[in-house]
Amino acid sequence: MAGADLAGIGRRWQERIAAAPEYTVVPHDNVFRLGLNRYPVKESVFFEKNHLLSRLCREYEGTYLEDCLPGEEYTNQEGLYYVLHSRFFAPLMDTSITELDRLFRKELTLVRGIGPAMSVRLRNRGCKTLEDLAMQRKFRPLACNVLEVLEREPVDICRLLTARKGASHPLTLLTSGLFKPESFRFVDIETLGIFGRPLILIGLGYFKDGLFQVKQFLLRDFGEEAPALCAFLDEIPDDAVFVSFNGRSFDIPYIADRLAYYGLPPLPSVPHFDLLHPSRRLWKYTIPDCRLGTLESTILQITRDDDLPGALVPEWYCRYMQTHNPGPLVPIVEHNRQDVVSLAFLLTRLVREWYERLRFS
Repeated sequence: MAGADLAGIGRRWQERIAAAPEYTVVPHDNVFRLGLNRYPVKESVFFEKNHLLSRLCREYEGTYLEDCLPGEEYTNQEGLYYVLHSRFFAPLMDTSITELDRLFRKELTLVRGIGPAMSVRLRNRGCKTLEDLAMQRKFRPLACNVLEVLEREPVDICRLLTARKGASHPLTLLTSGLFKPESFRFVDIETLGIFGRPLILIGLGYFKDGLFQVKQFLLRDFGEEAPALCAFLDEIPDDAVFVSFNGRSFDIPYIADRLAYYGLPPLPSVPHFDLLHPSRRLWKYTIPDCRLGTLESTILQITRDDDLPGALVPEWYCRYMQTHNPGPLVPIVEHNRQDVVSLAFLLTRLVREWYERLRFS
């Protein structure tokens, strides 16, 4: 697209977002009204963040984006794009592959035709494992097929568990412990709102050289969306494993939609561990909600300072586009970076917790 066309698109998005923001400011932080709105923002938080926005705009006035958010500029076949690099310590999963395999072999419902009730009856009759089941003439062929899959690559085992137990089942989550840490790609995105609007930031985390590396593809203007998407795609190998929080419903389909918009190749079909549902299943009765921020503060003991609610991100990005003041981008970048890092901690915690629960069930 020509520069004038992209500038026009940018102005139109800014006007639409300013005229009809997707969030609702809830007067007096009314708890009842918070539950009635899809994207509620407490009135106190709204005014607090407006003060923060004003302060950031004053603090960074006249500053270049590249100075306050140091990164690297690259070029690919689609054009220029900008990447922020950072490194962190994040724990690796230490669950034994042998122990995971033993756990899967105890799950009789992996055999087609055996549900929870029949599984209980078989166990009561002394049939404790898939090997025991394979000794029975009625179930021998199907049980042997499952045992054969459990000897294959992790991706095959993950597909088996997904097909038999569902993508959000804790046992399916535990198959993540079979993959190499270097295969994981932790993904979180920031957008201008609902589907069909441009991406503004793609956060990607992965393990390398013993550290957790985070790459953030930040759009300095809308013309960098296609190059950033192309660069992100280059970071996803064929043996990748996606990890996200609600990314099965939002982040990954959103990226796929934007790739298709520009006629770029699709994402590879790889395993995807969405941590929202296993988290909700494990902690829904012990915490007020299962937002990532709540899990950070109550489960992971991670504290954020001046964190920006996701609902305000489009408005703050548009302020940057209108003024070219990078101040509003700073909390957006920090919010996204912490989301990516928290995914790595949350995956390790979930796998440990669910493994301990299921091994004794």
